[in-house]
Amino acid sequence: MADATTDQFYAGEAIHGYGAQLLVGQGDSPESFVAVADVVSITPGDMTTAVIDKTHLRSPEAHREKLAGIRDSGPFTVRLNWRPKHGTQSNATNTTADGVAAGYGLIALWRNRTEANFQIKLNDIPAGSPDEQLVWPFRGVVTKFQPGEIGVDSKIDATVEITPLQDFSADLP
Repeated sequence: MADATTDQFYAGEAIHGYGAQLLVGQGDSPESFVAVADVVSITPGDMTTAVIDKTHLRSPEAHREKLAGIRDSGPFTVRLNWRPKHGTQSNATNTTADGVAAGYGLIALWRNRTEANFQIKLNDIPAGSPDEQLVWPFRGVVTKFQPGEIGVDSKIDATVEITPLQDFSADLP
């Protein structure tokens, strides 16, 4: 591990996104997870803390006074190659397709407002150990499914937003 103390020089470390997966819990017990097909990118949502203004007419140094408020987690944005008939992306609600339980494709999750467990798996954690993966679990609901442009010279993609339903930050390293 790098020594990041003051005035020390150290080699940088980074991780690569290649090989990462978005997995959807299938609601069974014990719960199994299935990887969503053709994910191109995953952008985690912002983790914010509200700021509460407690300034009054006699605040010291004529400066605003603030309190830390409640924390929130924004939606994860997932971009994928749209495959409307693949079980992990479809609206299938009565059959099992492509290893996915009925009703657990992204469109079905959106249509039914199903709360589900999700995982993001990152490869190459720690750097140099590709067999190890960091698993980032969260409970969420699909709040957006938007197919992309249908054009002459391009593939059709889709954008999905998954909004966390509760705090997941304790599960981060």
